[in-house]
Amino acid sequence: MGLLLPDIDEEKTIKNVKNYFEHEFPRLIAQSHMSLTYVQSPSFDCIGSGINTRNTQEDKIVGKLGAKEYIQITMKLISNCPHDYMVILKNYYIHNMTNIDLQELLGYGQTRCNELKNMALLYFADAFIDYYDLHVYIPENKKSDVMPTY
Repeated sequence: MGLLLPDIDEEKTIKNVKNYFEHEFPRLIAQSHMSLTYVQSPSFDCIGSGINTRNTQEDKIVGKLGAKEYIQITMKLISNCPHDYMVILKNYYIHNMTNIDLQELLGYGQTRCNELKNMALLYFADAFIDYYDLHVYIPENKKSDVMPTY
């Protein structure tokens, strides 16, 4: 990208975010002792309860934040996404909606829906960076847009 932001490998970053939603997020739900039904509820409070339920084992596993905090942050970031991205992330990755139902909900065909899904995942990676970096960066020596110097 250039001076302000480092270049990312979009394909690998998308794969990381998918992995987060498909594998890590369900584990965080299990570690938090929350039910998936509670997280999927439209009344899920993204702000948090103020009750600290951390324990040292959870801190070791999850890192800086506890599982509940990651869940709350994830839901808050999804809610703050542009509308189509929010609909995709919430319905496809949290509510496990099928591709066909998602296409119908959004009013787009398969190709456009898949494009938006990838864009939503990249947007989420950018938003989530303050908590955990899901990006895969392109090393300086691997960038294809850089012209060789003679």
